[in-house]
Amino acid sequence: MHAWSFAQHLPVVVEVKRRPDGTVVRYPCRLVQRRRASTVLLYVLEEPWQVADLPLPVGVATFAYYWASRWYNVYHWVSPDGASLGHYANVATPAHLTEASVEWTDLGADVLGLPGGPPRVLDREELESLPADLWVPARRALRDVLQRWPHLVSTVERSTRAHLARLRKNLPAPPG
Repeated sequence: MHAWSFAQHLPVVVEVKRRPDGTVVRYPCRLVQRRRASTVLLYVLEEPWQVADLPLPVGVATFAYYWASRWYNVYHWVSPDGASLGHYANVATPAHLTEASVEWTDLGADVLGLPGGPPRVLDREELESLPADLWVPARRALRDVLQRWPHLVSTVERSTRAHLARLRKNLPAPPG
């Protein structure tokens, strides 16, 4: 049985990732939780992926956290056996949340944290090429993510564990 087969009953929502250069990537994900101002999606890797020096093999789950008012989103990578592999924050525009999609624009800089290690900023230089109207909020978001990193990681970690427990018991999402 697939480690994440319990998620097969969850509705499909499309994550729409835009870049300032106009390119768009779409990922079909499973809706874990929808609230008025935030959404949690689940995506299970079907191909291996590499993020900096972190290999993510097939079967790793991404619990993706999006907010309508925050200039970042956070991914929590979990192995099929439930171990946390890392946390990753995208500096991004606030997410546009609809019934069918989560849309956001990637602003380049990212923060990667591995269990037990400090956060590392990746692709900071991409902030330099942003349009003027995105320059200030992107830098502010990166600073906020770094300042809040321990709190973000612990909050996302607790949330992922609660979602996993609920999903494995096949319980509905709490209202929100």
